Amino acid sequence: MNYHDSILGFSLTSVKLQLTEVSCKQNEFIVSHLDEVYFNQEIDFEIDKETKISSLLQSAFEEINIKNEITSNIVSFSLPQELFMTARLPIENSLLNSDLIEEFRWQLSIMYPYLNWNDYVIRYYEAEGKHFSSNDDAIVFALNRKYIKIIHDFCLKNNLKLKFVDHSHLTSYNILMMIGIEKTERLLSFYISQKILSVLVSLNGKLDYYEDIPIKSGHEIRSIITGKLDELLKNQLNFSEAFLFGEMISNPIAKALSEATGINFILVNPFTQLKVETSLLTNKYYTESNHFFSSSAGVAARI
Repeated sequence: MNYHDSILGFSLTSVKLQLTEVSCKQNEFIVSHLDEVYFNQEIDFEIDKETKISSLLQSAFEEINIKNEITSNIVSFSLPQELFMTARLPIENSLLNSDLIEEFRWQLSIMYPYLNWNDYVIRYYEAEGKHFSSNDDAIVFALNRKYIKIIHDFCLKNNLKLKFVDHSHLTSYNILMMIGIEKTERLLSFYISQKILSVLVSLNGKLDYYEDIPIKSGHEIRSIITGKLDELLKNQLNFSEAFLFGEMISNPIAKALSEATGINFILVNPFTQLKVETSLLTNKYYTESNHFFSSSAGVAARI
């Protein structure tokens, strides 16, 4: 963020739209607005038409704006991890960035020949360590352009300037960067949503491992995480703590996972390093459920 900017961070899920507004006052960033609105129908991103998604997004935005008027016109969006295709692919360091993107597009077309990869926007991170491969690898994220178009059209309709569209786990991880935790040598985080449990490992502040694991019910979460920790241990990655993000997290869940694994599972308050408006000090989203706002706060703070 530039010091003259105020920004809206939206987190869009299948069931709600969430907002963190960060304003700039006297060269300081201040959280000025927190809110969320549940949709009157759940979104099924696989089958619902773009018109339905757009309509639900617009209605939720209008409700938020009526309750407490939004003042910023710069906006970034965090989207559910279920909308992204991910893969760990070998990287050819001699290629330029644009050539690398096309190389990844070709590799993905072999892995998923039923998809039209010209419809996808691709972003990648060079993997930091050699725990999972002896080669130089990239962690690749791909998003269908239709979701970007939905958001772009929404912004045009509401006179908003779109800055970023990003991945829910990556935007939540950005909070750890803000509060300095990511500078530790090794870090593990989980993001739990209704359909996906994602795992992210970073080394020295850079991604080393990412995986999406489908889930059918909350009963699977403990066994999936326990199994993943065992797998990481086999790759010489041992952790004493892990960070929990997402829609399906709570202090009881963190406690149960800590007891089951012997690892300290931590819910993150994304506002510990940000000043807030006095009016928010008694807001339930700030006092009781701040850990649910990591994704919207993280994308608002993305530089």
